[in-house]
Amino acid sequence: MITIIDQIGRVVIGKKVSETDTQLTLNNPVIVYVNPNQETGQIQVQSFPYIFVEFLDKEHRDKNNWTFTKSSIVISDVVLDSAILNQYSNINSIKTPEPAAEPEVIKLFED
Repeated sequence: MITIIDQIGRVVIGKKVSETDTQLTLNNPVIVYVNPNQETGQIQVQSFPYIFVEFLDKEHRDKNNWTFTKSSIVISDVVLDSAILNQYSNINSIKTPEPAAEPEVIKLFED
């Protein structure tokens, strides 16, 4: 897992796929958004994927790689807390909804 700041200042985490002298490719990158709660003074942390996995073709969901140009990002060596890593895993896991049960048919009139 690697943490970067992208070209517009967002903190992004993702799994490093490849790296060259000029580029860094991350799989399933997630934006970490930190927002102070005005009422409580506490910090709220939210995570959003670069693109929701549900938008991707089912046959190609493993191809969610994003390549960043190193000259426009900042790369960090921070080690993230397990809670953030769990949140990352939850965002990138697909939960298939249970099929809905057929509703019971109620007859209002005799046939």
